Amino acid sequence: MIMFTFRKLCVRTSKELLRLAAGAALFHALGVPAAAQAAEEKPYYVIAVQCGSFNFMGGEAQLEESYKALRGMVKLADAQNARLTLLFSPQYAVYIASDPARLAELEGWKKTGHEVGAYHRGPASRGWDGYSDLAGEALARARKQKGGAAPVPGHREYFEALSRLEPGIRSGCMANGADKEFQAASPPYEICGSPGQKGINKSLVVAGGGKKPEKLLSSFHPADKAGIETAEKLFSGMRSGVYGTIFKSSPSEFGAFYAWLAYLRGIDPQGARSRTVYGIAAGGLLPEKKAVREKETVKIAKPEVQPRQEAVKREIPRLKPVRSFYGSVGKVMFGPPFRGGNMKQRGRCGDGICDAFERARSGVCAKDCGN
Repeated sequence: MIMFTFRKLCVRTSKELLRLAAGAALFHALGVPAAAQAAEEKPYYVIAVQCGSFNFMGGEAQLEESYKALRGMVKLADAQNARLTLLFSPQYAVYIASDPARLAELEGWKKTGHEVGAYHRGPASRGWDGYSDLAGEALARARKQKGGAAPVPGHREYFEALSRLEPGIRSGCMANGADKEFQAASPPYEICGSPGQKGINKSLVVAGGGKKPEKLLSSFHPADKAGIETAEKLFSGMRSGVYGTIFKSSPSEFGAFYAWLAYLRGIDPQGARSRTVYGIAAGGLLPEKKAVREKETVKIAKPEVQPRQEAVKREIPRLKPVRSFYGSVGKVMFGPPFRGGNMKQRGRCGDGICDAFERARSGVCAKDCGN
C-alpha cells in the first residue's frame, strides 16, 4: 500500500514537472521579456559594428580585410545568439551588393536576427565618406578649404546605395555636423548619441522636433583591454536599462570584440538579453525622455578694476589751482616757528619770543624784546 502510494506520487510529480516545463516553453515562445521570468531584473545589451567607407588610397585592400573581420564577428555572435546592428557606409554596401556570394551571406545574417543600419561621417570629419547635402562655400567651410567646393552626392544617393542591402533603414550612426538636410533624412534611431553616458541607457532620449524626431541610444567604444575592463565594470553595475557598445569592423578590434562577447557569454549564454538598436528603440524596453538643451550661459562683462587714483579722478571733477594770497603753500607758516625750549612757556612773557603783541607795547616784556 505504501509502495503504491509512493509510485502514484512519483507519477503525479512527473506530470507536474512536465506541465511546468511545457508552460515555461510556451512562456518563452510567446516572447515574454526575460525580466518577467527571473526574480532579479537584468539589463539588456546592444552591440553595433561600424563598417567604414575606406575611400582613400589603398582602401580597397583594407576593405577586404575588414569584411573578413566582419564575417568572424557575425560568426562569434551567432554562436551565442547575440544580435548585432551592422552599420554600413555606402561604399561598403556597394562592395557587398556587387558580389552575389557576399549579398547572399548578408541575407543569411538578416535571417538570424542581425540588423542592417546606416553609417555616415559628415564633411567636417576626417573620415568623411564623400556624401553631403552641403554645397559651395558651406561645404568648403565644413572641409576647412578656401574658396568653393565641387558638387558631391547627397543623401538621396547615399540611401540609394544602402537600399541595395536593406530598403528600409531604421537605425544608424550619423555624424552630420552642420549638414541639417542630411540629418533630416537620417534614420529615426541613433546609436551614437549621448557619448558622455558611456553606453549606459536608462531612457531613450528623444531629440529634435517636427514630424520625425530622433531617438538616441548612448554607446561606448571598448577598443582595447582597458576599454573592455571599463565596459565590464559599467555593465556589472547595472540592474536595469540597456548597455550599448560599438566596434569597428577591422582586424585591430576583433580581439576586443571577442573579449566582450566572451564576457557576455558568461552572463547571458543564450543571448536572451541581446537586442538590436531597432529592437530596443521600438520594443518599448526603455522609457522615452526628451533631450534637455543646455542653457546658454550669458557672460556678463565685469567692470575693469581701475587704480584708486584713476577712479577718484573720474568721480571727483578736477579743480583749477587758485593762487594763494600768502604766496606759495610751501613757504607759508601758520603760527610762530618752533625753536625748541619749554612748550609750556610758549606765547607768554618770558618764553624767549618777541611776538607782534610785545613789540607793539614797548617795555611790556623787556626780557623777550630787550630794552
